[in-house]
Amino acid sequence: MHVKSLEQILSQIENRYEAIRVIAREARRINTLIHLSGEEIEEKPTTIAINRLIEGKVKYKYEEPGEEQ
Repeated sequence: MHVKSLEQILSQIENRYEAIRVIAREARRINTLIHLSGEEIEEKPTTIAINRLIEGKVKYKYEEPGEEQ
């Protein structure tokens, strides 16, 4: 990952560990959609997830520990 990408990610989500969790969850979702559709893509699901996060297309909600759902 390039330093520029990391800076862009951290501008979206301040906590780098939370950013990794959001990216990983989005990459798994993308991977599932790819397998279900049967499409072949050139980019890796993780790369797509990072780009989507940087573009602001990934919705997430951070819940504080102990917060009820």
